[in-house]
Amino acid sequence: MAEFKDIDFGKLVLNVDEASLRHASAAIENSYLNDAKGHTRFPGLTEFVDLPGDAPVYLDDWQGDLIAASQSRLYRIPKDGVAEDVTGVPITGGSRVMFDRTGLSLLMAAGGPIIKFNGSTTSLLSADAPNSTHIGVIDGYVLAIEPHTGYFFHSALDAEGSWDPVDIFAANGKPDNLTGMIVTPYREILTVGPDSIELYQPLPQGSTPFYRRYATGEGVYAPYTLIAEDQGFFAVNGKKEFVRLVGQTGQSKSDDIGVALESVDDWRDAWTASLAVNGQKFIILQMPYATNPYNTQGWTFLYDYRARRWSNLYGLTQGIPQRWPGWSYRNLWGRHFVGGNGKVLELVTTTHTNDGATQRMLGRTAHIDVWGDVGVNNVRIRIKRGAVAQNSAAPLFGLRAKRDNKYWTAWQWKSMGSAGDTYNTLEFGPMGAAKTWQFEWMVTDNIPVELVRMQVQVEENEQS
Repeated sequence: MAEFKDIDFGKLVLNVDEASLRHASAAIENSYLNDAKGHTRFPGLTEFVDLPGDAPVYLDDWQGDLIAASQSRLYRIPKDGVAEDVTGVPITGGSRVMFDRTGLSLLMAAGGPIIKFNGSTTSLLSADAPNSTHIGVIDGYVLAIEPHTGYFFHSALDAEGSWDPVDIFAANGKPDNLTGMIVTPYREILTVGPDSIELYQPLPQGSTPFYRRYATGEGVYAPYTLIAEDQGFFAVNGKKEFVRLVGQTGQSKSDDIGVALESVDDWRDAWTASLAVNGQKFIILQMPYATNPYNTQGWTFLYDYRARRWSNLYGLTQGIPQRWPGWSYRNLWGRHFVGGNGKVLELVTTTHTNDGATQRMLGRTAHIDVWGDVGVNNVRIRIKRGAVAQNSAAPLFGLRAKRDNKYWTAWQWKSMGSAGDTYNTLEFGPMGAAKTWQFEWMVTDNIPVELVRMQVQVEENEQS
């Protein structure tokens, strides 16, 4: 007797070879599992400002305006999107631009001299300050690490331009070169190297302004992945794990994608950013130069840290998945901005293209074997339909199957409804017979997608 069986929309698991995956999902791209355990499409990107050149753009804000750094230059951008080049002294060093602010200035470091912007044009912070990749501000002090050493420097109190060579701390609980630093929302200084992490706090009294509260033996492999979020810190450690650090302990949050992270072949400029969108809280983890599973450059993960679930973000060029086109993120004016290549992009929940290019939403199940030797008489999809403008062509939902891990069937395409056609069920009909089943679905039209449920009608094959 034929009966319908639910396909479990499980979390993404990349920690085993796909051929041996029996549960969970083998791919979740440009979407995420929502709180109802269905698939929601991730928002797309639209152009906000086109800047000169096509170099990566790094974002921050200053006194109500968006700030963009690109090709050593700094741009101030108000709400109208008209960018003003405010470069006096270029931002040099060749590294990712890191920002922090005092009461007087926005500060920037990228491996060269520390640069400040106080509303007119950029200038040198101080000839006495060290060249640095990371800066921070806490309790009236400006901090800067000295790359390739175990030292970090600080300015005089409430004097951002005054730096004494003796105002230096040795982060040497374990001999290690400093590669990163952040000042946390809890007035703490976190300095990191490949083999160690040290936490400092302000010292209200005494001859030094800070004291080391603790050190750990766990280091940070990719310093720009260090982020303060969810009442702790996240980073990629020396074991290539994405870990949450609380106190002197770290807990891996990347077990589901462990093999994928171990296979990353290029960690240069890997970075993280946190964003809250569509009622969800995410951390973006991108390795911009890594070779992804499609053998193109750029691998971007999306981590829902409340639900502890992962998915992937991709761009699409000539039908081939590429790096998701972001280098940085900033929330301002209640909007979501992404630094692209020579552009400031905006993450828009009603758009599902990436700067005019196709955004492909794709999902793929494990090899399901719990039904036994069966024929599939029908595949039934429950999905949001009719979410298009009047007089627009009906978008399409594609589905295909792989039986016994042999080869994919041809894509079958079903209409997701013209405007007003909100009937929420798609039926795909018979799919053949097999002992194991894998399904893959895809949407490329510029529409929101809420994939609620997938069921298959199975009937046991007669034994000869």
